[in-house]
Amino acid sequence: MEEPALPLGVADYSKYSSTDTLLTSVTSDNGSPFRQTMKLDKDQQYSLSQRLRRRKDVLQQRKCIVDISFALGIAGIIFVVLDTELRFGLVIGDDSAVSLLLKILTSVSTACLLFAIVAYHVTGLRLHMASAGFQGIIKDWRLAMTITKWCKLLFELMVCSFHPLPFPTFSLPTVIVRDGSDGKQILEEAELPLNAVLTILMFIRLYLVGRLVVVHSKLFLDTSVQSLGALSRVKINAQFVFRALMSTSPMVVLSSWMFVTFIINSWNLRVCEVYTDPESHYTLFGQSMWLTAVTFLTVGYGDLVPRSYCARVISSFTGLMGVGSMALSVAVLAKKLEQSRAERYVHTFVQQVELDKRRKNAAANVVKQAFRILREKRGGKAHNSSLVIRHRSRLLQAVRDMHGAQFHMTALSEFTVGTVEVNTGVNTMQDTVNSIQCEQRDLTQRVANLETLAVRMSQHLADIKALLKDKKV
Repeated sequence: MEEPALPLGVADYSKYSSTDTLLTSVTSDNGSPFRQTMKLDKDQQYSLSQRLRRRKDVLQQRKCIVDISFALGIAGIIFVVLDTELRFGLVIGDDSAVSLLLKILTSVSTACLLFAIVAYHVTGLRLHMASAGFQGIIKDWRLAMTITKWCKLLFELMVCSFHPLPFPTFSLPTVIVRDGSDGKQILEEAELPLNAVLTILMFIRLYLVGRLVVVHSKLFLDTSVQSLGALSRVKINAQFVFRALMSTSPMVVLSSWMFVTFIINSWNLRVCEVYTDPESHYTLFGQSMWLTAVTFLTVGYGDLVPRSYCARVISSFTGLMGVGSMALSVAVLAKKLEQSRAERYVHTFVQQVELDKRRKNAAANVVKQAFRILREKRGGKAHNSSLVIRHRSRLLQAVRDMHGAQFHMTALSEFTVGTVEVNTGVNTMQDTVNSIQCEQRDLTQRVANLETLAVRMSQHLADIKALLKDKKV
């Protein structure tokens, strides 16, 4: 959808030693690689500040192109939906001037959208060349254009070209399912206009919403983030931006996705049913919304079923989207309900305080019941009297409570030790070991110096002793 704004890593064909020279890797005849230095022309030399300025200008142009393409794509969808709803409501006819005008506007907006898509990819080449340090794309566009990019461009042009044609088109043969008189289902032949299929396929161009979000994201436009990603070998592209959005605001992303999917699939299912069978009970938008809802939530009451094969295909995709959305919602909900590290520490501390109180109370009860048993025995009570037995049972219960609180405190302290704490402990231990090793080396050096000093002192004493003997003699 969107590629990194800066070339990441070092390319296989070039490496830059400065803004004036280009080092290319060339393989010699014997297979050993060597580098060849090419001097760029003076009209192709750019400093780093000029390259960054050109990159910023190209990014601004690219943002404008994305905004224009998004507006054109949404305008075409609005024209198609307006034309379809007016014809379903019998406000205008299929051959009316208003319907023809809306279809022509859709075709014009689609043609402009295709030009905007081409301009978007051209600015992508300019951005690549501006980041690499070349002046233009007329001579060097082949360095950036690959087979993958050609396929992406052609596929995007094909997807954005889907729209209802202004002139009458042929119909596609299909099958609808009806209920027979004996309760069995009957298959009947029907026709689905080509414009209906093109109307449904036109909603694929809503991927431009994702591109709009990406090009306006600070993560994609910030040069420092791009540089950090290049150093960390992380591609700052559409996947990175959407993962960041899922991390920061997952509920907003999932809610928007589910709502848009629900509305679009409901409208497309209604279009399939009404175009295939004009007398269908799905002419009301509420009916198709209910069928889409029970399919999306994988409930499937069976009170409403799609009759045409086109609607059944859309219902199948709706069910798959519902399963995926529910799985993501459960994962996000579980993550939101999970305690953070600080919250877990606070909760663990509170539990430890409560368990410590329980242990102290149990210990106090042990002492109290032991004194009561001793007092009753001194008062002349028998060893197996009911009062002594009751105090003994309370004593045993207090001992069990004290041991249980101690056990839970130990288990809780072990549970609070996670990977972060283990890593912190290992780092602290490593620092302690390094400091001890440094002190040991210093101590060893000092001991060696003391030994050297002692040897020298002994030598000096021996020399003094010999000198004194010579003077006596």
